[in-house]
Amino acid sequence: MTDPSFWGWLAGGMGSLSKGIDLMSSIVGAQSDAELLSAVSAAASSCGFERVLIGTQWITPRGERCFQVLSGYPLEWQTAYAQRGYMGMDPTVAHCQVQTSSLIWTPNHFEQANAMELFEEARSFGLSCGMSVPIHEAAGVKTMVSLVRDKPLDADPGEFEQLVRAGELIGNVAHFSYRRLITPQIQGILPKKLTQHELTALRWVANGKTSWETSRIMNISEATVIFHLNNAMKKLDVVNRPQAIAAAFRLGLLE
Repeated sequence: MTDPSFWGWLAGGMGSLSKGIDLMSSIVGAQSDAELLSAVSAAASSCGFERVLIGTQWITPRGERCFQVLSGYPLEWQTAYAQRGYMGMDPTVAHCQVQTSSLIWTPNHFEQANAMELFEEARSFGLSCGMSVPIHEAAGVKTMVSLVRDKPLDADPGEFEQLVRAGELIGNVAHFSYRRLITPQIQGILPKKLTQHELTALRWVANGKTSWETSRIMNISEATVIFHLNNAMKKLDVVNRPQAIAAAFRLGLLE
């Protein structure tokens, strides 16, 4: 059963309970990038945010990094951000790459990261304060949802908590809706799911065991171990065991 407090902060963060439910339903039901951006922007606006961005990253078994971004930021700022290589110094991106907790960011975060040039230019486009919600999936898929405004977030502790929790809900619902929309693009790049036997064999080989030693541990024949390892290599799109181990670690399969 849903915690009653959930409905309280949903209503508090978005103005009313029925409005909050309708806004979330619009995000869930979006059938295109344009519909999703419009729905997420409307939900963010109800919480006092003026701009939104959804960025998803995944890594292929060969280690190639792929990105897909849905942005409601001003087009001129998107162009400047890309041309100046700001992503490499953006503290919100750095945070969402490695952390799973939301970042409520202010000018101080950019100052500490020696990225005030980035911040000052962003502020000229009305992107002064906000929150970035990271969502990490298995298989190396990571999403960052940023909700941004020109004015500082509310200082009142109660209102601030409601706003942040509503923003996190928007971020998580937006992630799964966007993930659904771009799954066809990711599907051909991410590997097929490894079976438990394939993962177990790969894990023991990664720990330095030979095929024969792994067969003794798993209580199966050496030929069967080799069969599982070959299947794992095919699914990971690699040609040898070291590559398979490296790919599995990159995808979080052996953590």
